[in-house]
Amino acid sequence: MPRRLVFSFSSKLIEYKDTLVSTVVEMPASVVSKLPKGRVRVEGTINNVPFNLAIQFKKDGARYISVSQALRRAANVKPGGTVTLSFSIVNADKLEVPEEMQAVLSQDAEGLTLWNQLTVGLQRSLVHYVNSTKNIDLRIERSLYLINKVKSGAYKNRMRKDPKA
Repeated sequence: MPRRLVFSFSSKLIEYKDTLVSTVVEMPASVVSKLPKGRVRVEGTINNVPFNLAIQFKKDGARYISVSQALRRAANVKPGGTVTLSFSIVNADKLEVPEEMQAVLSQDAEGLTLWNQLTVGLQRSLVHYVNSTKNIDLRIERSLYLINKVKSGAYKNRMRKDPKA
């Protein structure tokens, strides 16, 4: 199995005023030149705090990682502060479905079929919603709610053109 290429660098946490994203770490040109074209997901650490994110693009060609408030707090950094970033590229379709949602899907054949037809981006958003609470009962409730919402056709415009088997 080939070793994954690891990128590491230090940079300032920058505030963007012209986008919805507020704080970012811009990729140095030396890193950008080695990245593949198109959609890129990475996992790594920022100040030794783990993350799994997508590299974003600006119209001017800059590439950056958006740093949420929660990640800033965990990494103990504020805008203007220096961060150390280390990451490697991962499969963009890789998604870790929480145990509670896996249990719901394993008991609902129709829900599982429709779930597998959703775009990975939407699946990622729904998984984030389930994972955004620590309360197990609420995670189960959210999983049931979302699968029923998928079954109701609420996301029919977000289905893959070539659903996975």
